[in-house]
Amino acid sequence: MLTRIKSLGFQRRTQLLTLAALLTVAAAAALAGVHVRHEHLLARLLTTDTEAVVKDRELTAFAKEIAKPLFAANCARCHGSDMTGNSAIGAPNLTDGVWLFDSGDVFDIERTILYGIRSGASKSHNVTDMPAFGSTGRLSASEIRNLVQYIDQLSRRPHQAQAAIEGRAVYFDVAKGNCDDCHGYSARGNSNYGAPNLTQNVWNSGGDDQSLYAAIYYGEHHIMPGFFGTLSLEQIRALAVYVYMASHP
Repeated sequence: MLTRIKSLGFQRRTQLLTLAALLTVAAAAALAGVHVRHEHLLARLLTTDTEAVVKDRELTAFAKEIAKPLFAANCARCHGSDMTGNSAIGAPNLTDGVWLFDSGDVFDIERTILYGIRSGASKSHNVTDMPAFGSTGRLSASEIRNLVQYIDQLSRRPHQAQAAIEGRAVYFDVAKGNCDDCHGYSARGNSNYGAPNLTQNVWNSGGDDQSLYAAIYYGEHHIMPGFFGTLSLEQIRALAVYVYMASHP
């Protein structure tokens, strides 16, 4: 009887060990499968045309999964956890579909993340910036105030009519503002320069009169770092898709 009990106990232990081994093998196989799928999706994300990526629900969901913690770690301190920007430092809202540089498709966003803006990288956006018209003495305080009124008029906000007329003269005066050289005759900006559209009433550094005055007086020279070499190409592509999707809900 004792021998039979020992035999049953041995069989039970053997069964449990076999089951544990099978579960371990199954878990390893599942993890291997997850890893293979992850690597496959990474390859697809990087090699698929950027216009096609945003039409692929599996890839956009995968990009979001990767990008969300990356954004929190690398981008949120400037653009905010909700991606709506920070006017105190001139960090733009990434959800409004308004872009300083290029057209805002995945390819354009990816280039900006790769090389940055005035980052020192040879491929960064660095054609020009906003001069300091006041602190350099190019414009007087009254001329800047008039120019602000003209900008208010352009963006269809309450303004002082006579001051706006005088501000328009400053805007087009080559020796004074010469603003149309960057922002254009229609004031709709130039995405090659990063010159904003002044008619949209969308502002990175605040659109109230005081903020506009400060931007003209002191100039704007914001810098965004490039992440080439810091993040992988797959991670940068995922971030670009994530930002694109946030601005195209």
